[in-house]
Parts: sequence; structure tokens; C-alpha cells
Amino acid sequence: MRSRKKLSVLGLLVLFVTGIIGWSLFRPQAGPKHTLDQIMPEGSLLYIEAKDFSGLLKDWNSSPERAEWLKSDDYRVFSNSRLFLRLGRASDQFAAVAGLPPDMKFLVDAAGKESAVAVYDIGNLEFLYITRLSSGDFLQSALWQSRNKFQPRMAGGKQFFTRKDEESGRVVAFAIADDYLILGTREDLVAGSLELMSGSKGHMLSQEGWYTQARTAASAVVGDLRMVMNMEKIAVAPHFRTYWIQNNITEMQSYSSAISDLYREGQVYREERVVLPKKQGDETALAQSAQAATNLLSAVPKDYGFYQVGPTDVKGSLAALEQKILAPRFGAARAEKLAPQVQLAGGQTGSGTDLETRIDVEPASRVTRLNAAEVLQMQLEKCGPQALLVVQASRKNADGVLMNIPAVVAVAAVTEWDIPSMQRAVQEMIAPALTTARLGVQWREVKEAGGYYELDGLSPVQMAVRGKVLYLANDAGLLSSILQTKNQLLSQPASYAAGFSHSRERQNFYKFSSLVDQPSGGQGSEPQFFSQNMAGFSRAFARLDSEEIITRQTKDKIQQTVTYRWMQ
Repeated sequence: MRSRKKLSVLGLLVLFVTGIIGWSLFRPQAGPKHTLDQIMPEGSLLYIEAKDFSGLLKDWNSSPERAEWLKSDDYRVFSNSRLFLRLGRASDQFAAVAGLPPDMKFLVDAAGKESAVAVYDIGNLEFLYITRLSSGDFLQSALWQSRNKFQPRMAGGKQFFTRKDEESGRVVAFAIADDYLILGTREDLVAGSLELMSGSKGHMLSQEGWYTQARTAASAVVGDLRMVMNMEKIAVAPHFRTYWIQNNITEMQSYSSAISDLYREGQVYREERVVLPKKQGDETALAQSAQAATNLLSAVPKDYGFYQVGPTDVKGSLAALEQKILAPRFGAARAEKLAPQVQLAGGQTGSGTDLETRIDVEPASRVTRLNAAEVLQMQLEKCGPQALLVVQASRKNADGVLMNIPAVVAVAAVTEWDIPSMQRAVQEMIAPALTTARLGVQWREVKEAGGYYELDGLSPVQMAVRGKVLYLANDAGLLSSILQTKNQLLSQPASYAAGFSHSRERQNFYKFSSLVDQPSGGQGSEPQFFSQNMAGFSRAFARLDSEEIITRQTKDKIQQTVTYRWMQ
């Protein structure tokens, strides 16, 4: 009995092992795994790679941000924009060739785990998309089922399918090989990828100089999403120049390449960027300004709404002091010494712009203001500004109705500040707009927060000096908070840093923007720039708590860490 039982157990074990071996031989074997940038042909302007594209797509489709965005007025306006219409036309052309629209269902069907897309032409929307997925998953898709409408081709010993619309010239080509879906808008790109996949020694993306330099400069740990940009080609592309809303094309052209990795770490999204400039910087000057900026960064209070700290010079410091504290304005006013002349010959008595000309003040006051700016500039030149800090926060006035945006500007210099001379320069700057008898522009000393100076009139201007750092403010409370803040210095000096507290500022922004930019057409009218569009975008991302960026620059590269914090 025991021997039979042993034989039965042994027999079952043999059958089990035999079955496992037989099943492993019978099931389809997984294809070889390829590194995506090594099967991507050369010549792209932009390359994006995801560790799990299907997971990212699933998270976005189920996110409240997507739902809020699609029902917003912002999206309605964007849907009527020239850019959106161009994309829609390209989508229609793709659908005409492929026989199905490139909608969300198509994207979900084509989304696998490791995925990458390379853009080769922005204007013509030429791209190649590669994703790793089980062949069985895509075999049920509408695109694969319609392959009999395509022309079969061979490349690298593998079959692919292509089709061209003669009217639009649009091409759609795709292949399934080694558990990879390859989809492109050019036949040669799909064929080139298949050749590289078969081991052919073709020209691949990973061998291009700009790509290799950017990848070498970045972290070895690839993020959940990685983007690599050929800045030399992108910055001169006419369509990029047209739609790039930052309007800093000249600055963009000074870089050769850039790479960015996004890491999703719970409620924190962290983006690590590396930008490679074409020309090397002065390492000594960069180190000095970075140390000065880092010292200023230690004074940022915890209740900030917005802060920005970075390198500066005389021109930049003067502009910040004028714009934020001494003479806030949206543009330079033209100085007039005489009242407008009346020209009777033509039957006209001036123009609408002449109504803004003041004739009830001394003409010399405006001339003095220009001289005062020059005096302030001379004081800045003597001290040599190195770094500048701006801190702002929106607050309600005492009446609880109106709002203001107080600011503090701090300038770190090479040498000590001449306090009496700076006080006189500030007085000369603001006196013409307030008084002709110098009333209310006399400095008085305040003992709070370690001591600072304040004008004795209605103009809320304060000044403080701490060593080689000058502080000018228009709110005593915010200045006191900064003077008493002593944050721990960063372990590595930062050449630039900025932060925005979205959760703290957004409600005040909604109220402020609705007051300064009231919609004029009633319900259903076109959204205004401030009151609906900007606020609507903020509402779509209401869960975003804050955003901060820290930049560290050496002579040959710029490193940026951008941190997005989300609320629960």
C-alpha cells in the first residue's frame, strides 16, 4: 500500500512537471525586450518616454482635474482656438487614413507599459510611437482588424502595414513585432524602427550627440515620465515659435538640449530638469551670486503667497524697486512740461489722450522724479547688487472689501549700504507723486523686528538694512515677518528659487480677478482673461497646494528641481 501510494504521488508529480513543461512550450513565447531609444530612428526634435503609459492614462482619465477641465469655460474657449482647430484637422486626416478616429478609446487600446513617442516635425505632426504590450491585447483593436485596408510591407524581416491618403498626403503605418506596437505617420520611421529591432546597424536616437549629452547629464534613475528636447532644432521651428506663449525664444535659443524626469511620490510630484547651455558661464560669478541668493532664501516666511529670489544687477534691481514699491505702474509715463496747445485751424481742440495731462502741478516735479531715479541708480551702482528677493501675499484691507498685494524687495550687495543716501534717494523718488512740501515723506525709526525705518505719511514705505542686504517694503507686517525669519540654509547653494502657495492665494485671486475684469456680456458670454479663464484653470487644479522651483547652475549645465505638492 505504501509503495503504491508513493508511486501514485510520484506519478502525479511527474504528470504535473510534464504538464508545466508542455504548457510552457505550447504558450506563445514573449518577444525580446528592447530599449526604446535604441529602436527609435534618429532625427527627432522631442522624445518622451513613460515607464507605464497605460497607468498614467488611467490615472488621468479618472482624475477630478480632467473632469473639471473638460466642463470648464477654458476648455470651451480652447476648443475654438486656432491651435485646437489645427489639431482637429490633423485628427480628421488621421481618421480618414486609418479608418478610425484617434480618440480616447483608440489611445487606451494602444497604451501599453513601457512607451515612447518621438516628434520629428511639429508643423506636420510627424511622430513615431512605440509601446510594449501583449500581442493578444492589441489583436482585438479596431486598427488591427482593419489591416486588410492597408498595404503590407516588410522591413528587418518583419511585416508592417501602411496607407496614404492622396488628398491630404497623410500617412499611417503600424506594425506588431516582439510584443511591441509601432505606430507612425511616416512609413520610413516604422520601417527604420523594425530594422533597428532586428539588429541592423542603423542610425538610432540613442547615438545622437544632443540626446547623449542630455541623458548623461541627467540622473541615472529614470522618472515615471521622461522628456528629452533638442533645443537647437525646437527653438527655430516656426510652429513652436508661433505657439510658445512664454515669448522667450531668444533665451531658448541659447540652449543646446534639455531633459526632464517626473517622479510621482504619493502627494508630491517632483520634476528634475537639466538644461545644457551652448556657452559656458563664469563659474566664479555664478558661485558668488548663488551664495548671495541662498542667504536671501533663508528669510522667506512660511506664510508667503509668492516669492522669487535670483541673481540681479543694477538695472534689474532698480526695475524691481520701482515696480513693486516706489512707483508701481504698468508702463512708463511720458513727461509733459506744458499744457496741450489748442489748434483752432483744423477745428480740433486736442485729443482724448490730452485729458490725462496734468496742468495743476509744477512741471519741475516730474523732472525731479527722473533725476531721483538716476540718484537711486547711482546708489545701486556703488554697492553692486548680486541677488534680489521679492516676497508678496494678497490680503484684504481693513474694510474687508478691497484687497491689496503687499510686497517686500530685498537686495543683497557686494558692499555695505549708505543708509542716509538711500533714504534721500527713496524720498526723491516718491515725493513728487505725494507732496510739493515734502510732507509725509520724512523717515521715522521703528524699534520692532530688530529696527527699521518708515515714512511718516500715508505712503506705506519701510526700509531696513541688515549688513549688506537692503529691504524695501510697502507693508510693515510682511517686512517684520521677513526680518524675523531665519530658515536653515540649503545644503547646496541655489542660483534661483521661486514658490507659489496656490491653496493660500487662490480664493483671494478669484475675488480680485472678478473685480478687475468683470464679464460684460452676461451669462454665456466669452470668458474674460482674468475673471474666468485664469481662475477657471486654478479651479481645475484646486487640489494643488503649492509649487516650488530651485535652480542650481554651474558653468556647463543648469539643474532645476520643481516640486508640486497636492492636498489629500
